[in-house]
Amino acid sequence: MTRVPLEHEALVYPYGFPVRIRSNSPITLRAAEISCSTYRQKFDFPPLDVRVLVSESDSPALSEPPTFRSQGNLLTLVADAENFACLDLNTGFSFGWVTKATAEKTEYFRQCILDVMIYCLLEIRHLVTLHAACVKFKGNGVLLTGPSGAGKSSLAYACAKRGWTYVSDDASAFLRAARELVVIGHPQKFRFREPVGQLFPEFHGLKSTLRAYGKPTIEIRTKSLEWLNSADESTIRRVVFLNRKDFQGGPPVLAPVSPEVAWERLSFSVWAVQLPAFEERVEALQRLLEVPMYELRYGDFDPAIDVLEELARRR
Repeated sequence: MTRVPLEHEALVYPYGFPVRIRSNSPITLRAAEISCSTYRQKFDFPPLDVRVLVSESDSPALSEPPTFRSQGNLLTLVADAENFACLDLNTGFSFGWVTKATAEKTEYFRQCILDVMIYCLLEIRHLVTLHAACVKFKGNGVLLTGPSGAGKSSLAYACAKRGWTYVSDDASAFLRAARELVVIGHPQKFRFREPVGQLFPEFHGLKSTLRAYGKPTIEIRTKSLEWLNSADESTIRRVVFLNRKDFQGGPPVLAPVSPEVAWERLSFSVWAVQLPAFEERVEALQRLLEVPMYELRYGDFDPAIDVLEELARRR
């Protein structure tokens, strides 16, 4: 299959980085357009090389996420014998093979295969990414981080409804070579858990789809939210660890977090691949410890946002 002509080609700019997509099928380019069309070029690096071959197999489309395995500079994701990909993290090259039925299942194909082939390469070559939302109040960026279920996306959305500027939801990426850590935003979407309709009536009845890492989510494209203020980057002035689990009722509680404790919580975000890039990403993340850090124990959104607005105003 090495001689299959890749007649369909496009240059896209996820997070502003050039990525060349090549395929034997226009289905791949349509999926890449959905994922990346709202980004514009920011960085003048050589493009990453992403290739996807779509087979004419009559196998049914997949629904379960792939399995990941890595060693040295190679990362594989395997859903089954006909749907898989291999990434060379050193060279910025990835190759995937999928059936036509899987490729036509656009959300699965994007979230579980194509986006992984792109963003894993970007992470290793250029970025360090935190499990954190990013919002701005009066120009001051605040990272909202915490474990799964802490409410990062929902609180970020609630902040946006209060007039904050939205930058990113559950993943905030930094260009690790930059002198100042600036979040490269992806304000094109929110991702929520299915009970989001109980929090925000406008999303009532929406159903989740499967993400690459097996977490069912609802993806909301922000172009449908005409009222939303958004930005594609933000310098970070505060980091807030969200804690709903230990909230005991009453008003929200905001407490400082020491650099030592903050590092214990943040360091787990760094994907520990066996490459020099791992150390570079750790060093970039350590620079974030210079930013004031806090823990917010909260229940309802509005009182929590009141506390965050007061925090953002501080010099």
